[in-house]
Amino acid sequence: MGIQKRISQRIRRFLGKDDGTATVEAVLWFPIFILIFGLMVDAAMIFHGQAKVLRVVQDANRNYSIGRLRTEAETQAYVVQTLANLNIAAEALTIENAGVATTIVKIPASELQILGYFTALNNLEILVTADHLIENWEV
Repeated sequence: MGIQKRISQRIRRFLGKDDGTATVEAVLWFPIFILIFGLMVDAAMIFHGQAKVLRVVQDANRNYSIGRLRTEAETQAYVVQTLANLNIAAEALTIENAGVATTIVKIPASELQILGYFTALNNLEILVTADHLIENWEV
């Protein structure tokens, strides 16, 4: 058997093999999966942060409702300070109207993300609002 015939057989065998095709496809799709996973992580962290903020706001309104926090400004300061302890920079506004304490907190979504790859999420502002009925113990 001639050397050219052996080389041509090996080349035909090599070209006929399909081993490794799944690896090539996986390598092509891998960056897309990583981007989708990163988006899911950031979205989950935003929702988790929103839940933490809501808990703080409800706690502040409850404290204002029963008189532990005396003024609206004190309630706002409590919310901002508690969120700062959680490494969340936020703006808060507390209003008492018709016996209901309402606190509104505004947070940039970038404060709650881990990766921050997606500029559409970075430009969002999250508003968290909670109302609580003022309890009147002076009757």
